[in-house]
Order: sequence, then structure tokens, then C-alpha cells
Amino acid sequence: MVMPIINQGIRLANKDLKLLMKENTFIIILLIFLLMSLASMYISWSSQHMVLQVYGEASKQLMEVGKPLPPYPFASTPPLSIMKNMIIYIVLIGALLAITLGHFIAVNDRRAGVIRILFSKSFSKEDFFIGKILASTEMLFAALLSSMIIYAVSMALISGMPPSLFLGIIAFYAVSFVYLAGFAYIGIFFGLNADNSSKAILLPLILWIIITFALPEFGSALYPTSSLNPVLPDTSVLDSPILKAFHSIAYPLSISEQYKEATATVLGLQTTGTNMPPYPQGSRMLILFAWFFGTLGLSYHAVRNFDAAQGDDYE
Repeated sequence: MVMPIINQGIRLANKDLKLLMKENTFIIILLIFLLMSLASMYISWSSQHMVLQVYGEASKQLMEVGKPLPPYPFASTPPLSIMKNMIIYIVLIGALLAITLGHFIAVNDRRAGVIRILFSKSFSKEDFFIGKILASTEMLFAALLSSMIIYAVSMALISGMPPSLFLGIIAFYAVSFVYLAGFAYIGIFFGLNADNSSKAILLPLILWIIITFALPEFGSALYPTSSLNPVLPDTSVLDSPILKAFHSIAYPLSISEQYKEATATVLGLQTTGTNMPPYPQGSRMLILFAWFFGTLGLSYHAVRNFDAAQGDDYE
């Protein structure tokens, strides 16, 4: 019973992937994501290289006058800190890539008007669900794998990365997959639930804005004036129990912050955190897995409640 469902799901997934590769919007975002992976590596390397050049010239001048040398600028910097820019690119461009991926996987059948034809065959809703999940997961995995290869090869060629650091890169992209898969599944959920294509793409984008920009402000910006004025006012309002209680509620829901903190730990970076007690790495990963399986459950709910008879009524 299980194997026929999987086989049918694979057939549907292959069909979805073929349709996906015809979507110019998705291809453009994918290419931008891969180009930014390469650019991230070069930007980080060039910044470090410039600092080292300045350090080398300053060291020569100090040695000539017999003064002690300053400490090496990257002595306490972890080797994988060169990937820190990639965290932001995953949060921004990667999430948009995942949303458009799930969106097109969900809506292509509806736009083509073949929903009734599909369900008139031997396909069940379980086959339909497995096909959508397999297609989005395979494409997301391929995109992240390509980015990882670009990064690893670039690091090896430019900065001479030792093989021992490769496990850290794999761990970084594994956490990134868990984070981005949730956005792909959200794209599927809204793509099947929305009654038109505009809502199907706008609703997950609004959710992405809330997760990426709004919740981090609510969750960690206990001192909102600090970015404008480094001298905080002498008031106890900013340290009030109400703000701290609000933080304790909002911060776990800020999936992007949990992802940034988790990947920073994987790369050996010092996490920024907030003024509140820090979350352990295990708790962050539990939140990310809850996000992964929660959105997977939502996509399954969308498929189970999908009206195949009305599925082709779509603009």
C-alpha cells in the first residue's frame, strides 16, 4: 500500500518539477540566490584580505621603529565566520525563494486547469500531497546543495579551507533546509487554500514579513531608541515586567531570530541575543523543527480539505 502511494507521488513530483522549471520568476530568484552565495564568499574574503593588508603594512612600520606589534586581527575569529553574511541571505533571499517554490508547486496545476483530470485518474489526495512535498523538498535541497558546493569550492580556492571545516558547512545548510522548508510548505498551504493567485502569493509574503521583520522587533527590541540614540533615557519603563513578558511570548515565535542564533552557533560565532536569558541551542532547534513539522501539517491539511471539483476555478 505504501509503495504505490510513493510511486504515484514521485510521478506527480516529476510533473511538478517540469512545470516549475518553466517559471521564469522562480528561475530568476534561484539564480540570484546562487549568485549571492558566491558574492557572499567574495565579500567576506575581500574584507578580511583588506584588513590583513593594512595589518601587514602597519606591522612593518612598527617593526622599523622598534614598537611592539598589535595582536593579529583575526586571532579570535572562528574560521567559518566568513559565512556570516550567508545567514542574512538565507533569511531574506532564501525565504523568498522557498515561498515562490511552494507557491508555483501548488498553483501550477490549478492555473493549467488539470486538477479535475488528475483526480479523475487513480491519484488520491495522499498521492497529491506526497507529490507536492517531494517536488518542493527536492528542489529546495538541490538549491541549497548547489549553494553549499559554490561556497565550499570558493572557500577552498580562495582561503584554503581545511577539510575539517566542511562538517560545519554541512551543518549550516542542514539547519537552513529546516528553516526554508517551512516557507516552501507555507507556499503550498496558501497556494491550495487561496481562491486566486494574488492572495496565494501575497499571504505567505505577509507572513514572511511578520516573521522576518515584525516579530524580531517585538521579541528583541526592548530598547528601540538605542539604534538612534546610544544614550538611553533614564527610565524604568524599558525594563518593565510587561515588556519582558511580551518578549518571552514573541521571541520564541520569531523563527528568523531562532534560525540566525542557531546558525551563528553552528559557525562558531558569538550570538547577538538580547538582554533576556539566552536560549540554549537545543531549544532553538526544537523551535525550528516545530516550525518545519507545523507547516508540513498545514500543507497536509490544505490538501485534505482541497475541493478537487472546484480546484480549477482559479485566476
